[in-house]
Amino acid sequence: MFANRRGTFDQGGSSFKGDVPGGDKDVAFRLPGDVEKDGVFVFEAPIDLMSFCTLHRDVTANAVALCGLYEGGLDTYLRENPHIRYIFLCLDADEHGREAAERLREKYARQGRTVSYKPPPRGKDWNEYLQRRQKCRDRGR
Repeated sequence: MFANRRGTFDQGGSSFKGDVPGGDKDVAFRLPGDVEKDGVFVFEAPIDLMSFCTLHRDVTANAVALCGLYEGGLDTYLRENPHIRYIFLCLDADEHGREAAERLREKYARQGRTVSYKPPPRGKDWNEYLQRRQKCRDRGR
């Protein structure tokens, strides 16, 4: 099992973030696999996966958050769900997300999978996109 902790108080200029000792990033944060669906949505952070699911209520399975850009969690998910042929990289729309998307696209394409990069339409990540979208809706009331 993997766990991460994050501080909520920013006294010294940056909040605390860190992995819980003994956690296994190869498990990652994920939704269960569904053999009826042959694609998986991949995110950098659990909050982005949950934000995406809020926006796309039909996504209830086949999603994994890497808890960073380490692909061990995706490798484990694919081993446990060998029916998956399509990978949708819903990584952040920043330099690191784009670079990781290209690296992962090459890696998994060599395994015979179809891989595409699906960043949020606006904003840095799916959580930011959800927040901005909500603010726009709130202003329209």
